[in-house]
Amino acid sequence: MRTTFSRTGHILASAGAAIGVANLVIFPYRVHYFGAGAYVLAFVAFTLLMGVPMMILENAMGKRSGKNPIDAFQSNPGDHPAWAWVGWLGMLTSIMVASFYLVLAGWTLDYIWQYVANYGELAAGPAGPAFGAVTGTIPRALLFTGLFTLLTAWISSRKLLAGVERLSKFGMPLLGLLILFLIISLPILKPEAVDYGNLLRFDWAALLVPTETGELGLLHALGQAFFSLGLGAVGMMTYATHIPRETNVLKNAPRIVHLDTLVAMMGAILVVPLLGGIRGDIYNGPPLVFINLVEIFKTYGAAGQFVGLAFFLLLGTAILTSAVSLLEPPLRTFVTQYGKKRSTTGLLIGLATFLLTIPVVLSCSADGPQWLQNFAGMGPQLGYFNFLLEWFGSVFLLVGALLLCAYLLRRWTLSGFFEELTLGGHSLLPARRRYLTFAYRWIIPVGIVTLLIAKIWTLL
Repeated sequence: MRTTFSRTGHILASAGAAIGVANLVIFPYRVHYFGAGAYVLAFVAFTLLMGVPMMILENAMGKRSGKNPIDAFQSNPGDHPAWAWVGWLGMLTSIMVASFYLVLAGWTLDYIWQYVANYGELAAGPAGPAFGAVTGTIPRALLFTGLFTLLTAWISSRKLLAGVERLSKFGMPLLGLLILFLIISLPILKPEAVDYGNLLRFDWAALLVPTETGELGLLHALGQAFFSLGLGAVGMMTYATHIPRETNVLKNAPRIVHLDTLVAMMGAILVVPLLGGIRGDIYNGPPLVFINLVEIFKTYGAAGQFVGLAFFLLLGTAILTSAVSLLEPPLRTFVTQYGKKRSTTGLLIGLATFLLTIPVVLSCSADGPQWLQNFAGMGPQLGYFNFLLEWFGSVFLLVGALLLCAYLLRRWTLSGFFEELTLGGHSLLPARRRYLTFAYRWIIPVGIVTLLIAKIWTLL
């Protein structure tokens, strides 16, 4: 019986891990604000220059280890035990990202329920107070977060082929069909609500000139290339531990990146034209979805229930495939490192993650403790949520990616890495070898350090 991913299963599972809120919410918002087509071109360039090489590296390290992220950093004779902490850092990052990601998933599940069973009340009032009720009612938020976490843990706890691969082979085509349905149906149902000119413009000043708050669109495009792919949190590495050693990651890794980029583009095609018609405030982050888009869907009349439901099913599917991947690194480690059963361990990790979601839920409610609402001065509300988003969803991802490059150059060596890539008779063209060498030595470290300095400067 097969115990490893099929080639298609691995590509779809890894793409599902990458595709999520960054593609469907953050990317469209940044396209809208930072130059539309100009931002898209910069994002694609950075993805090809840095995202693809990093995806190749994570996949190669995972398949070489065949066990877990800890062993991946102890694969060379003489590796200092301290290198294992890079794997532990990646696992910590995964779990902490999951702790706020699953709260967002709970909100999404709540809206799916409202569109199915309570649409009349949702459509009757303004979207802002409705979203406030979703986030502010603590028992309600914990209920939907718990239900989504239970589903995620159940899928994770099953055998690889029955859980992760089956979800990917079902979820990814469903995601594609839902986003295509929305892209096609929204302009047909209400042409005046869709402004494609907002997407097709090329505003280079918006990309290259800092905003009044000091934000630079070009740096956001660079960061998007890392964050959209989930690089640095050892999730891609962990999925690659489930593939045979002879797998050609030189082909598979770019396909994962291309799928993720394709969905990001489709997300922009879907959302950015809708934002062009908004006359009021356009919010960043979750309120963009739960306030701005909900208000837009209501203008579609009776059809608004169906397009809104389709959108939140789309978002929920993307979050689910990502959430499962976030639980996989610690799950894989406990199974291979400590000999624990996958079924029991998956549910226990799900329970532990749910406990970590509780302070996140409390920080999003006016009834929660003030110190959580304004955690680390990142309030006045959602302080702890924002802290996790910025530090674990951004800074520690970059630190993990930088340490991964350091391990490659200091311990594994490029010659050993290239030997792994060509294992099984796969060819590596000299020009590609030279570019990968230059990317790992210079382009990627310089890009990451630049992002880290800019990010930490804004946070401190």
